[in-house]
Amino acid sequence: MTSGKISWHLDNLLLTDDGRLFHVDFAFILGRDPKPFPPPMKLCKEMVEAMGGAESQYYTRFKSYCCEAYNILRKSSSLILNLFKLMERSGIPDISADESGGLKLQEKFRLDLDDEEAIHFFQDLINESVSALFPQMVETIHRWAQYWR
Repeated sequence: MTSGKISWHLDNLLLTDDGRLFHVDFAFILGRDPKPFPPPMKLCKEMVEAMGGAESQYYTRFKSYCCEAYNILRKSSSLILNLFKLMERSGIPDISADESGGLKLQEKFRLDLDDEEAIHFFQDLINESVSALFPQMVETIHRWAQYWR
């Protein structure tokens, strides 16, 4: 990770011993992304390639798990939002920075959609994120900056 800054690049990805990828810098879910035009989801083409490509069974399974997890989280949104509200005055960076984070988090749940609509919505987010051009340019610039350090 970079020195306390919120950023998205492949340096923020970790790989577990059993091959699972995860992103370690997630304050962006509260709308705190310093870069202009961030993608709706932190998913880049390199992540898709690591799963075997856009047509692979692993990527298909990943998308299915994402949509299933999204609907499970939506069903628990009241609990999650209440817990988040309790943490707002905790002094934890990116949670207590301002009180609009809870509203942004609530918007992410899209409680106005039923489960099937939420699946389509989330699949669109995945597709939009993978094909977003600006984050790819930022990643290339970041790679060059790391190279020249």
